Amino acid sequence: MTHLERSISSPRSPSTSWPELLTSEQVLQKGSNSWLSTGWFTMGLATEMCGTIHVFGMVPPDFCSSPSPRPPVPYHYYEPRGQGECVTYLSHERSRLGGHHRFITEKTVFASWAQAHDIRFHQPDWAPTSPQADRQTDAQTDR
Repeated sequence: MTHLERSISSPRSPSTSWPELLTSEQVLQKGSNSWLSTGWFTMGLATEMCGTIHVFGMVPPDFCSSPSPRPPVPYHYYEPRGQGECVTYLSHERSRLGGHHRFITEKTVFASWAQAHDIRFHQPDWAPTSPQADRQTDAQTDR
């Protein structure tokens, strides 16, 4: 275990190392072929240092699960005619080839962390639901 892994404790428990936390959140699984975004490390650090965390520009985990009346937003601001945000999120989430971030998983984990920390999401404004409510919603969607 590196010094960094020992010195940064998890948002859930001060005794949990980052690899243990991320494995428990099903992020660092063998075969995932994904890597963590800078958002993971920023959010983890913020939960250790800040009483209240304001997150701007992060859509909720279910943002891409149903058609939206809004026009699609490009994934990269510098590629206005590029692939849409939801197309990118969903293809990265479903791909087993790897080489990308799993942003929907990330948003879901951050929403669960908000149950234990004062994390507020803005632009768009959204409030995380309880993990139990999320599981019920997922079960209804799978039908």
